[in-house]
Amino acid sequence: LRTIFPSWRAIKIYLGFNAFQYVTAASLPGVKVLGLPVPSLGGKQLEYLCNGVATWYVDLILIFVLHEGGYFPITSVVDEIGPIMSVAMIWGVIVTLATYVVGVVSGKTHRMSGSILYDIFMGAVLNPRIGNVDLKMWSEIRIPWKLLFFISLSAAVKDHEINVARSVDAGIPTQVWHLFGGLLEMNAIQTSPPLLFMTLAHFLYVNACMKGEECIPTTWDIFYEKWGYMLIFWNFAGVPFSYCYSSLYLLNRSLDNNPIDHSTVYIISLFIILMAAYYVWDTANSQKNRFRMQQRGTYIKRNTFPQLPWGTLHNPTFVQTKHGNKLLTGGWWGIARKIHYTADLVMALSWGLITGFDSFIPYFYVCFFTVVLVHRVGRDHIHCKEKYGVDFEEYCRQVPYIFIPFVF
Repeated sequence: LRTIFPSWRAIKIYLGFNAFQYVTAASLPGVKVLGLPVPSLGGKQLEYLCNGVATWYVDLILIFVLHEGGYFPITSVVDEIGPIMSVAMIWGVIVTLATYVVGVVSGKTHRMSGSILYDIFMGAVLNPRIGNVDLKMWSEIRIPWKLLFFISLSAAVKDHEINVARSVDAGIPTQVWHLFGGLLEMNAIQTSPPLLFMTLAHFLYVNACMKGEECIPTTWDIFYEKWGYMLIFWNFAGVPFSYCYSSLYLLNRSLDNNPIDHSTVYIISLFIILMAAYYVWDTANSQKNRFRMQQRGTYIKRNTFPQLPWGTLHNPTFVQTKHGNKLLTGGWWGIARKIHYTADLVMALSWGLITGFDSFIPYFYVCFFTVVLVHRVGRDHIHCKEKYGVDFEEYCRQVPYIFIPFVF
């Protein structure tokens, strides 16, 4: 990093991105779904406009036009990564404090502990909104994952430009691809396979969030967690600027003219592992959240790309609780109680393995993520045991493994 001091350019890039994401979230067409009944609102189900796919495609088209037109080269993101990160961190703190003050002044606080610091960290409000946009879901889906992808895309394009320049300096002719019957010509992609891997990995993540956004309102974060520093700072700054370590590490190695190089077998193996883990993660999340929506009559069949086989269960098994909820034991959820976390961790590990073993930095994410998920599983176990009692014990009996079938 040349500098991490915030600059006016970084402020305009980051806040402009946030503003654009809000405008598209509020205005583009999409499906409307109902969330889970909110006890503090008397069981009311809030409505969510899920237009993530439309905003995602608009983003991709706009980035292409801005880059190709020379208005905003995508490499500007990684060139300004330090200042942008600092702006994001400051913005996360500002939004946290502003949200807390507004919540207290307006009297819309929820589950307050009495400790100011704790309530700032965990949040004072549950479902903050501006217009038709739920800020908690917007900040969790639209900001971190899109920005993470654009950081990796920026690094990949930068790597391509570096390799093209080195080829030219070495007198090696640049290969040109003729596409669509010669209608489009472009230089052959010279991005390294590891950076292409990271770009694909982050594309899969953000695309999954956009295509399956209608499943998000029923998740734990949206239904239960309050909007405080923990979620605000993490989504505005933590996710995009810590999950990108592998991409930045690979780019820095390329800049030092010491790029990461693996055997073809190793690269292909990691691509296969990534895609297999993604399939489990995507379909497991789809099964669980669509099951919830089916039980409440809010399920909407969508054709967003890609719709993977076994993403929707028909007449699955479950444990009926006295509380009224059903605990899913069919599909992936009959194999392990947190199978989606296992797949998520395998993907996270692959992000480190693609960088080799010369540095721990690319493995920070998987180590940190493991601690986070284990802690979350513990919290969830205690919460469910208190809520469902003997029904949860029966559920654990039917699905005894947490992460890995027949192991743990």
